[in-house]
Amino acid sequence: MKVLMVLHSHDSGGAERHALQLMGGLRERGHEPVFAGPMDGWLGDQVKAAGLPHHHIPLHGLIDLPSLWSLAALARREKADLIHGHLTRGAYYAGLGGRLAGVANVATAHSTNAGKHFGRADRIIAVAGAVESFLLDRGYEAERIQVVHNGIPDVAALPHTGREQMRRELGLGDEPCLLMAARFIHAKGHDTLLKALAGLRERPWTLLLAGDKGSELGQRMEALAGELGLAGRVRFLGLREDVPALLGAADILVAPSRREALSLALLEASAFSLPIVATWVGGTGEVVKEGDNGFLVPPDDPAGLATALAPLLEDPALRRDCGARARARFEDGFTLEAMLDKTLVVYRQALEAHSK
Repeated sequence: MKVLMVLHSHDSGGAERHALQLMGGLRERGHEPVFAGPMDGWLGDQVKAAGLPHHHIPLHGLIDLPSLWSLAALARREKADLIHGHLTRGAYYAGLGGRLAGVANVATAHSTNAGKHFGRADRIIAVAGAVESFLLDRGYEAERIQVVHNGIPDVAALPHTGREQMRRELGLGDEPCLLMAARFIHAKGHDTLLKALAGLRERPWTLLLAGDKGSELGQRMEALAGELGLAGRVRFLGLREDVPALLGAADILVAPSRREALSLALLEASAFSLPIVATWVGGTGEVVKEGDNGFLVPPDDPAGLATALAPLLEDPALRRDCGARARARFEDGFTLEAMLDKTLVVYRQALEAHSK
Protein backbone atom coordinates (compact mmCIF):
# COMPACT_ATOMS: atom_id res chain seq x y z
CA MET A 1 0.00 0.00 0.00
CA LYS A 2 1.36 3.44 -0.93
CA VAL A 3 0.53 6.08 1.69
CA LEU A 4 1.21 9.82 1.46
CA MET A 5 1.95 11.06 5.00
CA VAL A 6 1.00 14.75 5.32
CA LEU A 7 2.18 16.83 8.27
CA HIS A 8 3.12 20.49 8.60
CA SER A 9 5.85 21.02 11.16
CA HIS A 10 9.32 22.45 11.55
CA ASP A 11 9.81 21.29 15.14
CA SER A 12 10.32 18.21 17.28
CA GLY A 13 7.22 17.00 19.08
CA GLY A 14 5.03 14.00 19.77
CA ALA A 15 3.06 14.09 16.51
CA GLU A 16 6.26 14.42 14.51
CA ARG A 17 7.94 11.49 16.24
CA HIS A 18 4.74 9.46 15.89
CA ALA A 19 4.65 10.07 12.13
CA LEU A 20 8.30 9.06 11.77
CA GLN A 21 7.78 5.84 13.70
CA LEU A 22 4.62 5.09 11.73
CA MET A 23 6.37 5.59 8.39
CA GLY A 24 9.31 3.45 9.48
CA GLY A 25 7.01 0.69 10.70
CA LEU A 26 4.95 0.71 7.52
CA ARG A 27 8.11 0.46 5.44
CA GLU A 28 9.32 -2.52 7.46
CA ARG A 29 6.03 -4.28 6.72
CA GLY A 30 6.45 -3.82 3.00
CA HIS A 31 4.27 -0.74 2.48
CA GLU A 32 5.39 2.45 0.74
CA PRO A 33 5.12 5.57 2.92
CA VAL A 34 5.92 8.87 1.20
CA PHE A 35 6.25 12.08 3.24
CA ALA A 36 4.56 15.20 1.85
CA GLY A 37 5.16 18.42 3.76
CA PRO A 38 7.79 21.08 4.52
CA MET A 39 11.30 19.68 4.40
CA ASP A 40 13.06 22.74 5.87
CA GLY A 41 12.92 21.85 9.55
CA TRP A 42 13.58 19.16 12.17
CA LEU A 43 11.00 16.77 10.75
CA GLY A 44 12.30 17.14 7.22
CA ASP A 45 15.83 16.45 8.42
CA GLN A 46 14.66 13.29 10.20
CA VAL A 47 12.73 12.10 7.14
CA LYS A 48 15.84 12.50 4.99
CA ALA A 49 18.06 10.81 7.58
CA ALA A 50 15.69 7.84 7.65
CA GLY A 51 15.92 7.51 3.87
CA LEU A 52 12.17 7.91 3.43
CA PRO A 53 10.79 9.11 0.08
CA HIS A 54 9.72 12.74 0.43
CA HIS A 55 8.38 15.76 -1.43
CA HIS A 56 8.64 19.34 -0.23
CA ILE A 57 5.16 20.86 -0.02
CA PRO A 58 5.13 24.03 2.14
CA LEU A 59 1.47 23.90 3.29
CA HIS A 60 1.45 27.61 4.16
CA GLY A 61 -1.59 28.30 6.33
CA LEU A 62 -4.98 26.93 5.33
CA ILE A 63 -5.35 28.71 1.98
CA ASP A 64 -2.25 27.63 0.07
CA LEU A 65 -3.67 26.65 -3.30
CA PRO A 66 -0.29 25.82 -4.91
CA SER A 67 0.42 23.37 -2.06
CA LEU A 68 -3.04 21.85 -2.44
CA TRP A 69 -2.60 21.36 -6.20
CA SER A 70 0.87 19.92 -5.60
CA LEU A 71 -0.45 17.41 -3.07
CA ALA A 72 -3.28 16.26 -5.32
CA ALA A 73 -0.92 15.99 -8.30
CA LEU A 74 1.56 14.03 -6.19
CA ALA A 75 -1.15 11.59 -5.11
CA ARG A 76 -2.12 10.98 -8.73
CA ARG A 77 1.47 10.76 -9.97
CA GLU A 78 2.54 8.36 -7.22
CA LYS A 79 -0.68 6.36 -7.65
CA ALA A 80 -1.18 6.65 -3.88
CA ASP A 81 -3.71 4.33 -2.30
CA LEU A 82 -4.35 6.65 0.62
CA ILE A 83 -3.43 10.05 2.08
CA HIS A 84 -2.89 10.23 5.84
CA GLY A 85 -2.96 13.70 7.41
CA HIS A 86 -1.76 14.54 10.92
CA LEU A 87 -2.82 17.44 13.14
CA THR A 88 -5.32 20.05 11.97
CA ARG A 89 -3.43 21.35 8.96
CA GLY A 90 -2.39 17.92 7.75
CA ALA A 91 -5.97 16.69 8.05
CA TYR A 92 -7.24 19.73 6.14
CA TYR A 93 -4.89 19.26 3.19
CA ALA A 94 -5.26 15.47 3.19
CA GLY A 95 -9.03 15.85 3.04
CA LEU A 96 -9.05 18.38 0.21
CA GLY A 97 -6.17 16.74 -1.64
CA GLY A 98 -7.85 13.36 -1.39
CA ARG A 99 -11.07 14.74 -2.85
CA LEU A 100 -9.23 16.39 -5.75
CA ALA A 101 -7.17 13.28 -6.50
CA GLY A 102 -9.96 10.79 -5.91
CA VAL A 103 -7.96 9.07 -3.16
CA ALA A 104 -9.12 7.83 0.25
CA ASN A 105 -7.86 9.78 3.25
CA VAL A 106 -7.38 9.26 6.95
CA ALA A 107 -6.81 11.99 9.55
CA THR A 108 -5.16 11.56 12.94
CA ALA A 109 -6.28 13.82 15.79
CA HIS A 110 -3.36 14.15 18.19
CA SER A 111 -4.92 16.45 20.79
CA THR A 112 -8.10 17.41 22.58
CA ASN A 113 -8.23 20.85 21.01
CA ALA A 114 -8.09 19.85 17.33
CA GLY A 115 -11.75 19.66 16.40
CA LYS A 116 -11.62 21.42 13.04
CA HIS A 117 -11.02 20.24 9.48
CA PHE A 118 -11.56 16.51 10.00
CA GLY A 119 -14.88 16.53 8.17
CA ARG A 120 -13.53 15.26 4.82
CA ALA A 121 -11.72 12.25 6.27
CA ASP A 122 -12.99 8.80 5.35
CA ARG A 123 -11.78 7.67 8.77
CA ILE A 124 -10.43 9.54 11.82
CA ILE A 125 -7.83 8.09 14.16
CA ALA A 126 -7.96 9.36 17.75
CA VAL A 127 -4.72 8.71 19.65
CA ALA A 128 -6.62 8.27 22.92
CA GLY A 129 -10.12 7.68 24.19
CA ALA A 130 -10.11 11.23 25.52
CA VAL A 131 -9.54 12.52 21.98
CA GLU A 132 -12.38 10.34 20.69
CA SER A 133 -14.72 11.84 23.31
CA PHE A 134 -13.65 15.33 22.27
CA LEU A 135 -14.40 14.59 18.61
CA LEU A 136 -17.78 13.07 19.44
CA ASP A 137 -18.66 16.20 21.42
CA ARG A 138 -17.82 18.22 18.30
CA GLY A 139 -20.36 16.25 16.28
CA TYR A 140 -18.18 13.78 14.39
CA GLU A 141 -19.87 10.44 13.68
CA ALA A 142 -18.82 7.59 15.96
CA GLU A 143 -18.57 5.13 13.07
CA ARG A 144 -15.86 7.25 11.44
CA ILE A 145 -13.64 7.40 14.54
CA GLN A 146 -11.27 4.68 15.69
CA VAL A 147 -9.07 4.88 18.78
CA VAL A 148 -5.52 3.80 17.98
CA HIS A 149 -3.28 4.47 20.95
CA ASN A 150 0.15 5.80 20.19
CA GLY A 151 2.69 3.01 20.10
CA ILE A 152 6.47 3.13 20.14
CA PRO A 153 9.40 0.79 19.50
CA ASP A 154 10.88 -0.86 22.57
CA VAL A 155 13.29 2.01 23.20
CA ALA A 156 14.76 0.25 26.23
CA ALA A 157 16.04 -2.50 23.92
CA LEU A 158 17.71 -0.08 21.50
CA PRO A 159 21.44 0.72 21.82
CA HIS A 160 22.00 3.66 24.16
CA THR A 161 24.50 4.88 26.73
CA GLY A 162 24.31 2.67 29.83
CA ARG A 163 22.73 3.88 33.06
CA GLU A 164 25.89 4.17 35.14
CA GLN A 165 27.87 5.88 32.40
CA MET A 166 25.10 8.39 31.71
CA ARG A 167 24.69 9.15 35.40
CA ARG A 168 28.41 9.81 35.64
CA GLU A 169 28.30 12.06 32.57
CA LEU A 170 25.42 14.00 34.14
CA GLY A 171 27.24 14.29 37.46
CA LEU A 172 24.56 12.39 39.36
CA GLY A 173 25.19 10.71 42.68
CA ASP A 174 22.99 8.19 44.47
CA GLU A 175 20.05 10.59 44.80
CA PRO A 176 16.80 9.84 42.91
CA CYS A 177 16.76 11.41 39.47
CA LEU A 178 13.57 12.96 38.13
CA LEU A 179 13.18 13.49 34.40
CA MET A 180 10.83 15.73 32.44
CA ALA A 181 11.26 15.60 28.67
CA ALA A 182 9.00 18.18 27.04
CA ARG A 183 9.01 21.34 24.98
CA PHE A 184 9.07 24.55 26.98
CA ILE A 185 5.48 25.64 26.39
CA HIS A 186 2.90 26.71 28.97
CA ALA A 187 0.78 23.59 28.43
CA LYS A 188 3.55 21.30 29.70
CA GLY A 189 3.50 22.71 33.25
CA HIS A 190 7.20 23.13 34.02
CA ASP A 191 6.33 25.82 36.54
CA THR A 192 4.04 23.46 38.43
CA LEU A 193 6.85 20.94 38.82
CA LEU A 194 9.38 23.51 39.99
CA LYS A 195 6.94 24.84 42.59
CA ALA A 196 6.22 21.28 43.76
CA LEU A 197 9.91 20.52 44.18
CA ALA A 198 10.40 23.72 46.16
CA GLY A 199 8.32 21.99 48.83
CA LEU A 200 10.60 18.93 48.71
CA ARG A 201 13.91 20.73 49.13
CA GLU A 202 14.78 18.75 52.26
CA ARG A 203 14.77 15.46 50.33
CA PRO A 204 17.61 14.39 48.03
CA TRP A 205 16.80 14.56 44.30
CA THR A 206 18.01 15.99 41.02
CA LEU A 207 15.70 17.10 38.21
CA LEU A 208 16.67 16.82 34.54
CA LEU A 209 14.74 19.01 32.10
CA ALA A 210 15.21 18.03 28.46
CA GLY A 211 13.86 20.66 26.07
CA ASP A 212 14.79 23.84 24.22
CA LYS A 213 16.03 25.93 27.13
CA GLY A 214 16.83 28.83 24.80
CA SER A 215 13.16 29.62 24.31
CA GLU A 216 11.57 32.52 26.17
CA LEU A 217 9.70 30.17 28.51
CA GLY A 218 12.83 28.08 29.05
CA GLN A 219 14.69 31.17 30.20
CA ARG A 220 11.81 32.11 32.51
CA MET A 221 11.87 28.62 34.03
CA GLU A 222 15.61 28.90 34.68
CA ALA A 223 14.92 32.17 36.47
CA LEU A 224 12.07 30.58 38.45
CA ALA A 225 14.31 27.71 39.55
CA GLY A 226 16.76 30.28 40.88
CA GLU A 227 14.03 32.23 42.68
CA LEU A 228 12.82 29.02 44.35
CA GLY A 229 16.32 28.11 45.52
CA LEU A 230 16.58 25.11 43.19
CA ALA A 231 19.27 26.33 40.79
CA GLY A 232 21.84 23.73 41.84
CA ARG A 233 19.42 20.82 41.67
CA VAL A 234 17.65 21.43 38.36
CA ARG A 235 19.62 20.70 35.19
CA PHE A 236 18.43 22.43 32.02
CA LEU A 237 19.85 20.09 29.39
CA GLY A 238 18.53 21.74 26.24
CA LEU A 239 17.09 19.85 23.29
CA ARG A 240 18.40 16.28 23.41
CA GLU A 241 18.41 13.52 20.83
CA ASP A 242 19.47 10.93 23.44
CA VAL A 243 16.28 10.85 25.50
CA PRO A 244 16.43 7.02 25.79
CA ALA A 245 19.79 7.34 27.55
CA LEU A 246 18.29 9.96 29.88
CA LEU A 247 15.37 7.64 30.64
CA GLY A 248 17.82 4.87 31.41
CA ALA A 249 19.59 7.15 33.88
CA ALA A 250 16.40 8.41 35.54
CA ASP A 251 14.36 6.97 38.41
CA ILE A 252 11.01 8.77 37.95
CA LEU A 253 9.30 10.37 34.94
CA VAL A 254 7.23 13.48 35.68
CA ALA A 255 4.61 14.86 33.27
CA PRO A 256 2.78 17.82 34.86
CA SER A 257 0.94 18.90 31.70
CA ARG A 258 -2.06 21.20 31.70
CA ARG A 259 -3.25 19.68 28.43
CA GLU A 260 -2.20 16.44 26.77
CA ALA A 261 -3.63 13.77 24.47
CA LEU A 262 -1.32 10.79 24.86
CA SER A 263 2.28 11.72 25.57
CA LEU A 264 4.96 9.58 23.97
CA ALA A 265 7.15 10.36 26.98
CA LEU A 266 4.81 8.28 29.14
CA LEU A 267 5.20 5.32 26.81
CA GLU A 268 8.97 5.67 26.62
CA ALA A 269 9.21 5.86 30.41
CA SER A 270 7.02 2.77 30.70
CA ALA A 271 9.29 0.88 28.29
CA PHE A 272 12.18 1.75 30.64
CA SER A 273 10.25 0.48 33.69
CA LEU A 274 10.01 3.93 35.25
CA PRO A 275 7.24 4.95 37.63
CA ILE A 276 5.31 7.97 36.39
CA VAL A 277 3.81 10.94 38.19
CA ALA A 278 1.52 12.84 35.84
CA THR A 279 -1.51 15.06 35.70
CA TRP A 280 -4.93 13.62 35.03
CA VAL A 281 -5.52 15.25 31.66
CA GLY A 282 -6.49 13.93 28.23
CA GLY A 283 -5.48 10.31 27.71
CA THR A 284 -2.90 10.18 30.51
CA GLY A 285 -5.19 8.01 32.63
CA GLU A 286 -5.24 5.46 29.80
CA VAL A 287 -1.53 4.86 30.42
CA VAL A 288 -1.03 5.64 34.11
CA LYS A 289 -3.18 3.81 36.64
CA GLU A 290 -3.34 5.53 40.01
CA GLY A 291 -1.26 3.68 42.60
CA ASP A 292 -0.31 0.96 40.12
CA ASN A 293 2.36 2.14 37.68
CA GLY A 294 2.41 5.68 39.03
CA PHE A 295 0.32 8.47 40.48
CA LEU A 296 -2.08 11.02 38.99
CA VAL A 297 -2.78 14.53 40.25
CA PRO A 298 -4.86 17.46 38.98
CA PRO A 299 -3.09 19.99 36.76
CA ASP A 300 -1.82 23.23 38.32
CA ASP A 301 -1.56 21.63 41.77
CA PRO A 302 2.03 21.93 43.06
CA ALA A 303 1.10 20.67 46.53
CA GLY A 304 -0.66 17.62 45.11
CA LEU A 305 2.28 16.92 42.82
CA ALA A 306 4.70 17.13 45.75
CA THR A 307 2.54 14.73 47.76
CA ALA A 308 2.56 12.22 44.88
CA LEU A 309 6.32 12.48 44.37
CA ALA A 310 7.31 12.15 48.04
CA PRO A 311 6.77 8.38 48.50
CA LEU A 312 8.57 7.56 45.26
CA LEU A 313 11.52 9.71 46.28
CA GLU A 314 11.71 7.96 49.64
CA ASP A 315 11.10 4.32 48.69
CA PRO A 316 13.28 2.52 46.09
CA ALA A 317 11.14 -0.63 46.40
CA LEU A 318 8.02 1.33 45.49
CA ARG A 319 9.83 2.76 42.48
CA ARG A 320 10.81 -0.74 41.36
CA ASP A 321 7.30 -2.16 41.82
CA CYS A 322 5.59 0.71 39.99
CA GLY A 323 8.23 0.54 37.28
CA ALA A 324 7.69 -3.18 36.71
CA ARG A 325 3.97 -2.60 36.31
CA ALA A 326 4.67 0.28 33.92
CA ARG A 327 6.72 -2.05 31.74
CA ALA A 328 3.92 -4.64 31.72
CA ARG A 329 1.42 -1.96 30.73
CA PHE A 330 3.65 -0.89 27.83
CA GLU A 331 3.92 -4.47 26.57
CA ASP A 332 0.17 -4.95 26.90
CA GLY A 333 -0.99 -2.23 24.53
CA PHE A 334 1.42 0.54 23.60
CA THR A 335 3.96 -1.13 21.33
CA LEU A 336 4.68 0.00 17.79
CA GLU A 337 3.47 -3.36 16.48
CA ALA A 338 0.07 -2.95 18.14
CA MET A 339 -0.27 0.56 16.70
CA LEU A 340 0.66 -0.62 13.21
CA ASP A 341 -1.84 -3.48 13.33
CA LYS A 342 -4.68 -1.15 14.30
CA THR A 343 -3.65 1.59 11.87
CA LEU A 344 -3.71 -0.83 8.95
CA VAL A 345 -7.22 -1.89 9.95
CA VAL A 346 -8.28 1.77 9.77
CA TYR A 347 -6.60 2.14 6.38
CA ARG A 348 -8.61 -0.79 5.03
CA GLN A 349 -11.81 0.67 6.47
CA ALA A 350 -11.07 4.02 4.80
CA LEU A 351 -10.41 2.38 1.45
CA GLU A 352 -13.67 0.45 1.70
CA ALA A 353 -15.65 3.55 2.71
CA HIS A 354 -14.11 5.57 -0.12
CA SER A 355 -15.01 2.95 -2.71
CA LYS A 356 -18.73 3.07 -1.89
